[in-house]
Amino acid sequence: MDLTIRSDDKDVLRLEVKGPVTQNSLASPPEPLGTLYGGEVYGRKVILGMAETSFIDSSGLGWLLGCNKRFREGSGTLVLHSLPPLVLDVIKVMRVDRVLKIAEDEQAAVALTRGATP
Repeated sequence: MDLTIRSDDKDVLRLEVKGPVTQNSLASPPEPLGTLYGGEVYGRKVILGMAETSFIDSSGLGWLLGCNKRFREGSGTLVLHSLPPLVLDVIKVMRVDRVLKIAEDEQAAVALTRGATP
C-alpha cells in the first residue's frame, strides 16, 4: 500500500491509497496514517481517495475501522471516496459501510467533511 498526500489546503487533507490494503502492506509501519502524518492528523478533516486500491482484506478493513475510531476520538473526520467496485463490495458484505463515511467521488467527500449530505 502506498499512502500519499494529494493536497493539503489547511482545511481538508487529501490523501490517496494505491495498491492492496492487506496485512502484508500494513506490516510496516503498523499504522501508516499516524506514523507518516503525526497524531494531530486525527483532529483534521481528511478525505482518502481509494480509486487505485486494488484489493482490501480483513486487516485492511481493521485498519480503516481503527483510523475511523481515532478520527472520532480526535474530533476529526475521515471520508473515503472513489472506491473500486471490488473494494466497495467487500466493505458492504462486511457491513463496514455502516460505520465508515463513504462518498462516490472527491467532491462529495469534501461536502461530507463540511457536514453536507452527498
